[in-house]
Amino acid sequence: MLFLVSQALNEIVISSNIVSVIYHFVLFPLDRAYGLLGDIPEHPVDTGNRRDIAVFMLAFCAAFLIGARLWNVAIDPDAYGADRPWYTMKMNGFSLYGGLAGALLVTLAAALLSRARLLKMLDAMTVPGAISFCIARVGCFLNGCCSGKKTDLPWGVIFPPEGETASSLIHTGGTAVHPTQLYELILALFGIPLCLLVIRKVRAGTGGRFVLYAVWFCILRLIVLPFRALPYPLLVRNVFYPALYYVLIVLGIFLFVWICRQEKS
Repeated sequence: MLFLVSQALNEIVISSNIVSVIYHFVLFPLDRAYGLLGDIPEHPVDTGNRRDIAVFMLAFCAAFLIGARLWNVAIDPDAYGADRPWYTMKMNGFSLYGGLAGALLVTLAAALLSRARLLKMLDAMTVPGAISFCIARVGCFLNGCCSGKKTDLPWGVIFPPEGETASSLIHTGGTAVHPTQLYELILALFGIPLCLLVIRKVRAGTGGRFVLYAVWFCILRLIVLPFRALPYPLLVRNVFYPALYYVLIVLGIFLFVWICRQEKS
């Protein structure tokens, strides 16, 4: 059975850079933006102000892409130079957490300008954002980027050679690797009902949904990290990212506890 699953996975890995681009860098940020706008009663989306929505969504997408690229330049500066400037339009060299940081800044600005509650906006963004991330992982899997290290496990996936795939991040040479995109997809999907169930049990207040899923998201990234084949310096792979995840997890737990206590009081 595992062999059949592995063969099926290998068969659907195709050269589909456009799928990855659309899902990861267009639908992902757009769905997050529109998802949070549509669930905020006080936001202009309910009054038909389409211009404000369009401006916000464009700013959200731009901030996501710019933040993702700048983060990648910061953690892997040697990957850029005269032959590959940081502003290159090639659809690789993006880091998710930089994109999320940029998008969060735009969301904060939107909350201030529209006088909406930031935590309520973030709560509304959580489930659409989680689903969008899962779709993005499908795009990355089809594109062959963001995959893992070599493995002898029966569900290892052999991606096409570099010449047959649009991704420049994978150099597997016909070797089976961990399908880390699918690991993250499964864990991200599992986290949605899990976090919603916990929220219902503890009756967390506004912001609890976003914070709890953010903690879960950092946990899943930490779990999958040892299996990923990251093209970054050793210090970034083994120190920076683990430390970042641990710090965010601890801070998130404290913030979630505080939100729950505030709701009870």
